[in-house]
Amino acid sequence: MEITFIQITKDELIEIINQAVRAAMPKEIREYKREPFIKGIHELAKFMNLSVSRAQKLKNESIIPYWQDGRTVLLDPDKVKAAMTEEKYIKKRRK
Repeated sequence: MEITFIQITKDELIEIINQAVRAAMPKEIREYKREPFIKGIHELAKFMNLSVSRAQKLKNESIIPYWQDGRTVLLDPDKVKAAMTEEKYIKKRRK
């Protein structure tokens, strides 16, 4: 058996690995595009199709997960969607 050595750069190796990983991924994951973060209560209200006051109340009651940097409120759309299907949100909505 003959051993052959191939010389490649670090960047070339990274690209080869990236291509192999992409090729091994299922199509749904490769094509998944993450939605941009929701910024502020007004965008949250629009995203959830609620009034601004209702969106503010859900945020204040920690039903909708968020994080805040100073006065800027940021929300992950995937986590907001997940929270909307949780039982505590559905119970609050029925009241």
